[in-house]
This record gives sequence, C-alpha cells and structure tokens, in this order.
Amino acid sequence: MWWLAVLVAIVAVVGAYATWTVTRVERLHRRAHTAETALLTKLDERAETVLKFVGQPGFDEVVALALSVVAVPADDKRQRELREYAENDLTRALRELDPDPAWAEDLGTANRRVALARQIHSDFVRDAVASRSLPAAVLLRLHRRLPRPQYWDIEDPMQ
Repeated sequence: MWWLAVLVAIVAVVGAYATWTVTRVERLHRRAHTAETALLTKLDERAETVLKFVGQPGFDEVVALALSVVAVPADDKRQRELREYAENDLTRALRELDPDPAWAEDLGTANRRVALARQIHSDFVRDAVASRSLPAAVLLRLHRRLPRPQYWDIEDPMQ
C-alpha cells in the first residue's frame, strides 16, 4: 500500500511542475505581447511628437518619415518589416537634426521612452524564447501552441 502513496506523490509533484511551467511560459508570452504593444505605442507617440513640428525649418524629411511610420501598421510579417525600416529611417533622420532647445527636449523625452520600451520588450522576448526550451515546455509542446515572440529590429534612438 505504501507504493500507492509514493506513486500519488510522484504524480502530484510532476503535475505541479508541469502546471507551473505552463503558467510561466504563457505568462512570459503574454508579457512579451504586452511589451510589444507598449513599444508600438511609444513609437507612435514619437512620430506624433515629430508631427508637432510641421513647417519648422529642417523638419521636412523628418515629418515625411514620421507620416510613413504612422501609415504602416504592424499586423503581419511584411508590414512589420516595413515598419522596422521606417522606424530606423526616422531614428537616423532625427539624429542628423541640429539640436534646437525649442524641440530638443520633446524629442529627447520621446526617444528615451522608445529606448526604454525597446529594452523592456527585448528582455521579455528573450525570457519568453528561453522558456520555450524548458524540458516540460518541450514535452508539452508549448512551442507549437504559442506563437514565438519576435524581436523588433530597430536602432536604439539614444545612441
């Protein structure tokens, strides 16, 4: 009869570990998705900040790039790639602007927020991708059920 108690204990421990792993992997994937949404929001806010300076000297190219960023959603893979290219072009154009106290603070704040959101998103994606290789996650085939989070290949606006 003691072997039945040991068997029940083993099954309970394995079940608890599997449940913990599934919960952890799903939670990390949700966090990566939420961080991606926050990153897109910060990128949109940066583009809106640039659009405030329509008509300012030297902002013609930057405003055009900001409009292209706002116009491209990130719904599928192709649109996401286009959005990454547009964001990188906007970042490079903002770096080339001559600093002016009238707008430097607003754009600096927007760039810092984008950089922070980008770092947070990258951290959550890294953790979610790593969690997919846990033994229980592989055994339960969570990598097939949950879509793999993707990194955003955009330049750091603070460099």
